[in-house]
Amino acid sequence: MTADQILEQVVKQNFQETLRVAVELKIFKGKKTLSDHSLWFVVRSLPEKTTVFIDFDEPPESRGLRFLFVLRPEQQPEAYMYLPATGKTVQLDMDDSSSDIGGTGLTMEDIRIFAPQPGEKGELVGEEEIDGHPCYLIRVALPDKKGERLQWISKGQFKIIRYEHVGEDGKIIRTFRVMEFFRTEQGKEFPREEEITIPEKNLRINIRQEHAIFGIEIPDQLMDPKEFGRFRWKS
Repeated sequence: MTADQILEQVVKQNFQETLRVAVELKIFKGKKTLSDHSLWFVVRSLPEKTTVFIDFDEPPESRGLRFLFVLRPEQQPEAYMYLPATGKTVQLDMDDSSSDIGGTGLTMEDIRIFAPQPGEKGELVGEEEIDGHPCYLIRVALPDKKGERLQWISKGQFKIIRYEHVGEDGKIIRTFRVMEFFRTEQGKEFPREEEITIPEKNLRINIRQEHAIFGIEIPDQLMDPKEFGRFRWKS
């Protein structure tokens, strides 16, 4: 398989469904906890686009903060933020890959990793085993000389097991790694726990996913940039 064929399988195998999942997200600097967030992720994937909705529950000062991301293959993604204090929605700049999402430590890069971007070139480097998972190793050259991204993709179910963002100087800027999987009723593996590290800042982000529900119907209003901020989706 070529790198492009493998990346196509990642999208087909993992992002052609709908899901809702509760997420606990913590940021650590050394052993110190810097922040603790509870939020909801709702994802709807169609052949032409993937839409990601994020709704904050905790901490209290973040409750009601919402984000919406619209990802289309080979197109520039769109990002929107709803601010409950003002009742307004603003469009964000997805070109700034380091922009933080609601103080969670997650960035635009973590969201757009799942959709090929214009100007990115993939190359199959070889095969490696990560935590017992035989993987394809793919190198993606980033546009505008921003370095490269290394992706380890499982050969069985085409899951992204690990990725590294490497700068022009060869230093690792950011890593993502799946620490634990669970198996769905359909026999698919889904990440239970993930870890992101930022070596330069000595930061570690732990992402724990619970109560995942697949194949649900998602109201159109929740995926609409004009309505997602005010739409009452929880009973």
